Amino acid sequence: MDAKCPECQKVAVLDANVTRVKCPHCGFEAEYDDYIEIMKEQAINMSSDYIPDRPGI
Repeated sequence: MDAKCPECQKVAVLDANVTRVKCPHCGFEAEYDDYIEIMKEQAINMSSDYIPDRPGI
């Protein structure tokens, strides 16, 4: 199964046991639970970039 590398944005590999994510391009490696937290943080950061700064709304 494939995953998106949080460091180089290329395709990383999720192992068959869904326990580890490893990127063959940049060497990123993390436990699956840690990977989910990293990606969740990136999603939160991206969403805050798109919230318009309009008072009163």
